[in-house]
Amino acid sequence: MLAVIATAVAMLGLLVAQTSRQADDGALMSVAARQRLLSERFVSAATAAQLSPASGSAPFRTRMGRAQAEWQAASDRLDGSTPGGPSVQRSSAAAAQLRRASALQREIEALARRADSAGERSLVVRLTLLQRRYVATMDEVIDAVEMESAHGVDRLIQFEAICAILLLAALSLAIRHALLPTQERLAETMSALAESESRTSAVLDAMREGMLLSDVEGRLIAFNPSAQRAMGFAPGEVIDLRSVLGRLLNDRGEPMQLDELPSRVTLRTRRPLTDITMGVRDSTGAIRWLLVNTHPLFRGSSAAPHAVVAIFRDVTDEHRVEEERAAQAEALEMQNQELLAQADALEREQALFRSLVETAGNAIVGLDMHGCVFEWNREAEAMYGVTRAEALGRCYADDFVPDPHRERMMDGIAAVLRGTALRNHVGPVRGASGDRRTVIWNITPLRASREGAVHGLIAAGLDITEREASDERFRVLFERSSDAHLLLGEHGVIDCNDATLRLLAVDGKQAVLGRDLADLSPRRQPDGRLSLVVSAQMRQFARDRGFHRFEWMHERSDGGEFPVEVTLTPVRLNGQEVMLSVWHDIAERKAVETALRSAKDAAESANRTKSDFMTRMNHELRTPLTAIIGFSKVLLQGKQGALSEGAQRYADRIRANGMHLLSLINQILDVAKVEAGRMELEPERIAVDVLVKETIHMLESTAEVKGVVLRGEMPGTLATVVTDATKLRQILINLVGNAIKFTEQGEVVIRVEADARTTRPLSITVRDTGIGIPQERQQKVFEPFEQGDSSTRRQFGGTGLGLSIVKTFAELIGAAIEVESEVGQGTSFTIWLAPSDLELPVSARAG
Repeated sequence: MLAVIATAVAMLGLLVAQTSRQADDGALMSVAARQRLLSERFVSAATAAQLSPASGSAPFRTRMGRAQAEWQAASDRLDGSTPGGPSVQRSSAAAAQLRRASALQREIEALARRADSAGERSLVVRLTLLQRRYVATMDEVIDAVEMESAHGVDRLIQFEAICAILLLAALSLAIRHALLPTQERLAETMSALAESESRTSAVLDAMREGMLLSDVEGRLIAFNPSAQRAMGFAPGEVIDLRSVLGRLLNDRGEPMQLDELPSRVTLRTRRPLTDITMGVRDSTGAIRWLLVNTHPLFRGSSAAPHAVVAIFRDVTDEHRVEEERAAQAEALEMQNQELLAQADALEREQALFRSLVETAGNAIVGLDMHGCVFEWNREAEAMYGVTRAEALGRCYADDFVPDPHRERMMDGIAAVLRGTALRNHVGPVRGASGDRRTVIWNITPLRASREGAVHGLIAAGLDITEREASDERFRVLFERSSDAHLLLGEHGVIDCNDATLRLLAVDGKQAVLGRDLADLSPRRQPDGRLSLVVSAQMRQFARDRGFHRFEWMHERSDGGEFPVEVTLTPVRLNGQEVMLSVWHDIAERKAVETALRSAKDAAESANRTKSDFMTRMNHELRTPLTAIIGFSKVLLQGKQGALSEGAQRYADRIRANGMHLLSLINQILDVAKVEAGRMELEPERIAVDVLVKETIHMLESTAEVKGVVLRGEMPGTLATVVTDATKLRQILINLVGNAIKFTEQGEVVIRVEADARTTRPLSITVRDTGIGIPQERQQKVFEPFEQGDSSTRRQFGGTGLGLSIVKTFAELIGAAIEVESEVGQGTSFTIWLAPSDLELPVSARAG
């Protein structure tokens, strides 16, 4: 029995030592959790110092130094370098993780110092990633400590169970000895038992973890002072689980139900629970968070537990640290997202800058502080003939500027690098092939901020080689042109060429510059208008229309006047609007126009005289011809007696030639009337089909004599039209007569086309199968006294006035005439009637 009691006492000693070790494990986890918080503070301060402007980074560097000192002190206590605090056992699993964490800590501190000294913002993201790895490693340290602590709790429970068994064994032996009539042995046993209970109670009282023992009914059988403090029990208070249920919270901060209590879950499932988080709300409303482990207690061989022991420790501080760490992690994540967003924005800005540089119409060249190329776009490649890869890193002044201009260019680059922008700087450059080009540059210093130091320059160059050549060509044209060219500004002539000086008969440009056009002109123009007033009007016309051309009279220095054709064109010169005035000397043209005008007046006078003569001769010519034709008809009719065969033949010839002569006279008189403007229209409503039939009936006998078929093709129904019937009849007679005359065999067809809907006549076509008209003569036949060719007149006769009269009459009645012909195949003349009727006289409308 003494051996059993001694063993129980020894086990109680081990229980006390184990309980003390459990307390050290809790403190160790708190220190490890603080390690994570201090690392986050250090990295946050380092990140803020790097991202802040130089003027505002000092507070963050101070905070970073303080956090580093605290972090290092805590690390020294944790690994045992500094005595006085809980430390990780060197042989434990947590020690290996702690060594990894220490290595990461040193790497984080070194990287923070590098980022701060180098000013490289790209190291911030790497620093954040290392800190996350450190936090994960410290989580592994805490997990290892917690696992070892859990194993210690299990061992503690086992020790308690062994102690209880040993005590029960000792009690059993005591009872057995009590049966012996030895009061002294009973007293010793009771004393040992009391001592054992006292030591057990001392162990429970010394535990920092709380212990609750509850039965299946939910009654609290026992609890230690730590549990009383954690649960808020009053001394001597009789408490069961239901009475405190209203103050218990689950890990989400929600009120717990009775079945959710860890002890009830253990009793129900018969399995222990580990690391269950729950909260207890005290009378002030504050919440204390507990980490609970439960273990069921069985009695003998019973399958169901009769009680459950719950051991828990206060993790409120750790919970707060965890919440703070979660908040810090969330803030860090937001900061990371912001940094990533800034990085994306920077990448977009760089892509936009690259696209702007590559699509710019100018050559873009970037130089660093040493004058070496760091930017070179496509326009620069085209202008220099050097690729971007070949240009980067080369000294610009040495490789791309001709020798005579290198020093001047280097002075300009130096001035820009000192902070002075350079605008419209013109200088030559040298390409890869050795050709020299002229470029106008705008050069700007590069700064990281508006007030920052200059760290390079950007030059935008425009190749003006071709423009200079164009300006030179314009100058040659301007100076060598035979026409006078003047540039007019707001205050008069600003430049002129030599042709201007020759026209004005002056010795030099000084006699012209600064003078207005009105000063170089007579007071009044030939039409009587004041030159001063009209010149202002001409300028305004040119501005409104884009250019203005007009005739003008200028005055030489000797007082002589000369006419010119002036063209005014507004142009822009050096950003200002000026007027380009070109004078074309038209003195010779005016002389020719005067001569032509005189000749035209003489021809028109002669034509009028001829027309007047023909009109007056109308009666004188017609009267004798009418008598000749009339008396020949009388003779042929035999009213004065029968004529001999020879006399009758002579009389018939007299009548035929008289009729022919009358036709010629009528045609000539018609032409004369048209030329004199005395031909009048006599509109009336007519039926075109009737008019065509009358024409066919009139000329049918002539066609039969030549053996030619004359026929018409007309729609069944035709609407009437209002036109000059006499003129239209004469057109048809002339066209059909010509067709019969120039057709040896075949047919002559008169075809009328009409609108299918309104039946209004549209066209009249006269088609024959005669000799045809050559292509080059088809428009000539409408001119007076013209025929198909010279042989036609010899073979068929005629004056060549018929088709001229046809065209003239067609134009008078608003019709148009077209001809289609092929030599040897025939000819078609088409009269397109006017789309609307002529206006009837008032008397005809009234009738």
